[in-house]
Amino acid sequence: MADFSETGAGGSGGFVPKARFVTPDDFLNYTGKDLRYELRDTGGAVDDTKAERFLYRAETRLMSFVDHASFRNYQWDELAYHPDDFQAMKRAVLEQALYMFRNGDLSSDSGYDPQRGPIATRPDLVSREISNFAIDILKERGLFNQVMVNHLRYNKTWL
Repeated sequence: MADFSETGAGGSGGFVPKARFVTPDDFLNYTGKDLRYELRDTGGAVDDTKAERFLYRAETRLMSFVDHASFRNYQWDELAYHPDDFQAMKRAVLEQALYMFRNGDLSSDSGYDPQRGPIATRPDLVSREISNFAIDILKERGLFNQVMVNHLRYNKTWL
């Protein structure tokens, strides 16, 4: 599922996952915020891989949510053949990334605080981990559908 690219940036080495639909430059153009600068180390060093990883996490979280919550088997790789759908997915991922940037990654939150104990239930966290704007964008293009029909969104014979 991931597109892993070799990198040595920031001394991290190894492989860095790359988002399929967006880049750090797309996020900058959409929001005016440069993730490479915003996610830099405390010492001020800029690491491009942090921005790539952040966008990959936002993208896979959104795709996983849609795959789980809808009844269709979406072929995400086929969106490249459908420019309007590709652009909708790109905007949805950017909205999800902005949501996660502002609110944190709620999908990894336990809802428990060591000093106060339980502060949020799992269903409460799940209901807040995906941007409503991202879902609205996908719904407009038919990329998030909860109709109970399980068929491929893009069948290769249709292309």
